[in-house]
Amino acid sequence: MKLIRSGHIQLDDLITVRRGELAFQPLSTCPEPVRHEFLKLAGQSGTWCCVFFDENTNACRRYAHRPVACSLLDCTDTKPILDIVGQDLLTRFDCLSSDDPLLPLIREHERICPCPDLEKVRQTLDRPEAVPALLADLQIAVHHDLAYRTEIIQRYQLSLARELFAFGRPLFQLLLPLGIHNRHTSKGVSLTLSNC
Repeated sequence: MKLIRSGHIQLDDLITVRRGELAFQPLSTCPEPVRHEFLKLAGQSGTWCCVFFDENTNACRRYAHRPVACSLLDCTDTKPILDIVGQDLLTRFDCLSSDDPLLPLIREHERICPCPDLEKVRQTLDRPEAVPALLADLQIAVHHDLAYRTEIIQRYQLSLARELFAFGRPLFQLLLPLGIHNRHTSKGVSLTLSNC
């Protein structure tokens, strides 16, 4: 929080990982649902490579003002970093003032577009007879998520970075690790299950 307040890290440098998203926990071999929302540093160029990593110098651009987790990271001794995993998580609600116009919009998005139980979705995908209804329900949820985001982005002229801070990644992106892909059609987004 000190780094945000001092301006060394901007809100646009952060992405919200919403409760329920699938993510790799330290030392896990498959993604698990996130129990509590948290913020993470954004990636660069469509990857999860830290936004502050400078490939030319192979160094951090914010080294003197890096987050606690970065300062604890030591590949030869992972205990200090593992000790703080899931502790004192910072959320978007911690970073916004109570009079920020985005705050009620974020709360409304959480109310009408909650992250589905992706573990339950994963389990349902193992039952072929249930897949068509699941995809239909998810398609409606993806449509609502995108419609809400589009309205707010246009109304407030939000950048992509501010959208990802305020609302996290769009639902259609959260479904990709489950093999659920989307394609844009004249009627909107259509979801399909890959057979890979």
